[in-house]
Amino acid sequence: MDAKLKTDQGRAIVEGKTAIPFKTFVGLILQRKVFNLFKTWGKEPIIVDSELLTDLASAPQDNQENKEQLVRVSMGTGVIAGVFVLSVTQAVLLIFDQVLWQEDHLILSGSLFGLAVLAYLLSKTKKKGRGQKMTDAMEKVAGMVSK
Repeated sequence: MDAKLKTDQGRAIVEGKTAIPFKTFVGLILQRKVFNLFKTWGKEPIIVDSELLTDLASAPQDNQENKEQLVRVSMGTGVIAGVFVLSVTQAVLLIFDQVLWQEDHLILSGSLFGLAVLAYLLSKTKKKGRGQKMTDAMEKVAGMVSK
């Protein structure tokens, strides 16, 4: 990489480059959609501390499999917590001589089944990437209209 250097009180400054803290740089990347920037800046070299680059390369990946595992564990925990809350509710209702009848159980079961179907459909949409493609298309249209 060719760069023009300036000196300022014993420090070398690369002309046209800005030094920012790593935390700020990563925060900008995580909070914004940066895939469109690859077209313009994809080949541009950046200067990174060699130890930082090593730490980044050895850090665990945040991939889709890890997120799916977290969702599965969360759903399992939610089901167990839901069964516990329902059993405690039934015990409390029995103390006050109230009983959940078959219709009440059918309403609860139907609602839970509907939520399960909705969650399944949303997960299929996410896996196929339609939702992301639609969002990207809407952003492109909004970008063209705003210009």
